[in-house]
Amino acid sequence: MNRTILIIGILTLLSGCSVHVPTVPEINSYCSSFSTESNCDMQGNLCEKYSEVLLKPYSSAAECRKSCENVQMKSANQMGLQNCLPIFDAVGGKCTEYCDGNYE
Repeated sequence: MNRTILIIGILTLLSGCSVHVPTVPEINSYCSSFSTESNCDMQGNLCEKYSEVLLKPYSSAAECRKSCENVQMKSANQMGLQNCLPIFDAVGGKCTEYCDGNYE
């Protein structure tokens, strides 16, 4: 009897641990509100680029993730990346979560 209650309890806890896949509007909001260094003046442009990437259809999670990575690489080539590293890491991570959750 105690074992059954324990198993039910564990299953109940595990069912509450579902993974939330971020949506495009959530990522846009997160990107816009992310606190950056005052010298990082490309935040709006970066958020727009990630939004464009996430609105496109992909055939796989790998293809989607590659597009997320391309945003960072292209932006880094165009402008100084040093003061914007935290936002690249944070929003790039959200972009990857989106890809992994929406594609196989």
